[in-house]
Amino acid sequence: MVVAPSHRSALEAERFPVFATGIELDEVTRRFEPVFRQLQEQPPLERRPRAFSTRFGEIEAKARLTGVRTAVAEWRADLVIHESADIAAPLAAAEAGIPSVNHGFGQPIPQACLERAEDVMAPLWHAVGLQPEPFCGVRRGVTIDVCPPSLLLEPFPLGVRLQQMRPAAPTPGVHRLRSGIVRRPGAPLVYVTMGTVFGHTAFFETLLEALADLDCSAVLTVGRDNDPAALTFVPDNTTVLRFLDQSVILPHCAAVVSHGGSGSTLGALAHGLPMVLVPKGADQFDNARACRSAGVAIDVWPDALSVEAIRDGVQRVLREPAWAHASRRVAAEIAAMPTPEEVVDVLAAGC
Repeated sequence: MVVAPSHRSALEAERFPVFATGIELDEVTRRFEPVFRQLQEQPPLERRPRAFSTRFGEIEAKARLTGVRTAVAEWRADLVIHESADIAAPLAAAEAGIPSVNHGFGQPIPQACLERAEDVMAPLWHAVGLQPEPFCGVRRGVTIDVCPPSLLLEPFPLGVRLQQMRPAAPTPGVHRLRSGIVRRPGAPLVYVTMGTVFGHTAFFETLLEALADLDCSAVLTVGRDNDPAALTFVPDNTTVLRFLDQSVILPHCAAVVSHGGSGSTLGALAHGLPMVLVPKGADQFDNARACRSAGVAIDVWPDALSVEAIRDGVQRVLREPAWAHASRRVAAEIAAMPTPEEVVDVLAAGC
């Protein structure tokens, strides 16, 4: 696996062969900050093409390319599998004359994002004597699509070789919740997460205020880089933790409140849980639009954000059966998609 240096030790502990390259998240964030500030002045749905081409092209791809190329050569790779935002990997594979597979992580990357990034990547293709491939090369081989059909916003271009794969699955059995989690007898449990990038103490306190007067129990995770002790207010019905594995909490839940990140969204839907989504950036606005259209979530966008809007959304998805019914329909779609093991067999048979 080719990863940023800070991920190396964790993956090596799991006995993965690792090649560390590129730059760390804090450095990516620092370089991207000026563009991020400018983008906040634009409507949310107009931000992503520039954000994508800058962050994943100008900043990350250029920093990763040499390392990915070296890893491919040293490991004598026969195939490169890369996630959708890694647009250095298809070039390294093309240069080595081997196939590549694009592994999606949610909604497919919009074509407008890839088209804008082509201008960034084209000189890198020309530098090694290759004609730039369309869409930065991410469609040159099989595309593993983990997006349930009901949530797909934009169809794939004609000719793309698609392979669906189940994005998440409930763990067999219901795990016991860890001790110390507050549960009101008979009250539904709500899981609240803002992921690993978009969580800030002030916003967590907005969420906690919204939960305070609801007839539910809640578990809010603030992420490994935040301290629950920094919160000035935690209502009696809520437990605050740094981190809790989704597979442990979701089987017990009736609803989820999140930023609309792909992992949180697909994990909730695999368990058939309705959501309140508070998108902040990246793919989250697209996920929120798709979930609203499918009837599985209420979305609260930045211009409408308030304690009252979040509180009302949670009350509705808990009380109105239509949200849970629609979420269970998407859960059935997810369960019908091929498993990762089945997809590995397809890839092994030839890309």
